[in-house]
Amino acid sequence: MEQGNDTPKLLDIETFLNNLLQRLFPVWYAQQAAREAQLLPLGVLNPNSFLSHRWMSLPAIVRALSESLAAHGNDWQALIELLEKLVTEKEYQRPLSISAIDGLEQSSHEQDWPNLLSWAEHAGKDIPHESADDFDAALHRAFPDSNKPHRVVYREWDGRYYWLNKEEPTDLAAALLFAHQKQRSASVNALINVETVNTKVLDRIRADYWLLLLQRESAYPVFDLIARAGLPATLAEFEWRRSDLVFLIARKNNRKLNQIILNLMNNRSTQQILEFGRYLSRQNFPFRNQ
Repeated sequence: MEQGNDTPKLLDIETFLNNLLQRLFPVWYAQQAAREAQLLPLGVLNPNSFLSHRWMSLPAIVRALSESLAAHGNDWQALIELLEKLVTEKEYQRPLSISAIDGLEQSSHEQDWPNLLSWAEHAGKDIPHESADDFDAALHRAFPDSNKPHRVVYREWDGRYYWLNKEEPTDLAAALLFAHQKQRSASVNALINVETVNTKVLDRIRADYWLLLLQRESAYPVFDLIARAGLPATLAEFEWRRSDLVFLIARKNNRKLNQIILNLMNNRSTQQILEFGRYLSRQNFPFRNQ
């Protein structure tokens, strides 16, 4: 019994010593604690789905991040200005194979499917698609001449196309089933909006700032360590699809803060903490402007 009673006392002493060390040597304590911080997994950032609004959206991330930083005062204005230039868009009118389309903007189907073909097997099964005539008819109903050019978005940072469809796209489902079964495809006249990451802006962001993505539950204790050490950093939102995630942001011109962050990142996988600038720099699927 006496040994059991001693355990709370030992814990109390350990807590007291930790609090004392944090008060006396806050930077050193934060550097040591960062190594041992428990980081939860981030999960799937950019899930597969036949619906584009379930994918990760870089414009949405930039918007949420900028709004969060703006709420924290003028200290982050330089980063906000860089973020505003991070994603650029250009339009190209080109023929596009229907087999290249990865997702739809909208559908009445509530069930999720990981790709367009799995959705098509459900949505198009009752529409005739056995013959070439069926294929041509379904294709023209899905993409009528009156709607040319058909609007599509291409994201160079993840290589995905999605169609900005106005109507329920069941005729596309039938056309995709035929194309898959007969190993045939067709092109439509498309106006393609290409989302591109401005590499020069990204390089400037990476040179000057840490943009670390963590689970919110993991980020709060880490941020508390940094704040108690009196070092400049902030938390900012990721995007509305993943409110469980948050950015830890800091400048790279503070040696003490850099050491805390490096200790935090050391021997951690990208599933626990993600340097978002590096992630974007390694994602590049150039649009074929032909």
